Amino acid sequence: MLANNPFINITSSGNEKVIDRVKERIELQVSLNDALYYGKLIVLKGQQGVGKSTLINSIIKDLARSNNISVVKEDFTPSIYNKLRMLTINPAKRALIVLDDFNNVELLDKNSQIKVLNLMDELAQRMAILLIESRDEGVEKDFKRLGKKFEKHEITGLTHDDLRQIIIDRLNMVRPIPQVSLGPFTEDEYNKIFKKSGGNPRIALLICSALYDQKQGNLV
Repeated sequence: MLANNPFINITSSGNEKVIDRVKERIELQVSLNDALYYGKLIVLKGQQGVGKSTLINSIIKDLARSNNISVVKEDFTPSIYNKLRMLTINPAKRALIVLDDFNNVELLDKNSQIKVLNLMDELAQRMAILLIESRDEGVEKDFKRLGKKFEKHEITGLTHDDLRQIIIDRLNMVRPIPQVSLGPFTEDEYNKIFKKSGGNPRIALLICSALYDQKQGNLV
């Protein structure tokens, strides 16, 4: 009998290893370092579950080691406007504000959306602002329409080898001894998982979870 399903948790815990993403990480870190000194509005795009939050959490963890940087990370909600408008940052420190799920801005009426976007632009004149969203055509279209300057980064699906490593790492969570094998999955099953997920880790983990239960005989 196989062990408990290691694929049940499909979201980032904030402590997971960032697989590869070397190019994306370096580009984003360079942009953030520049923004921390001079102020900048940065938009990070990518499908839900592609690994945006995992990458950002890793970068924030590194930044938190500095005593000269204040980091504020929030999920965007309709009430965030007043909180940010009243936000005070130690003037002796550089500041980074990260707003995840910024696609939720569309829950607001048009006037409120414009107020939020103008506030983001205003704050970006003196600190680093990072907006994370999953819409294909989202906030960058709105910023362009309003004549606001911003920098865009995009996270896409993982490579065949990197997604394979994530699945192996999950399997090793319930193995008595770590292995480099995909078992109980076959190579053919993994290739189908990669193709169906398009390299999106969250979709792949959902598929793995169902397949793992099927192999374990736990399907209801």
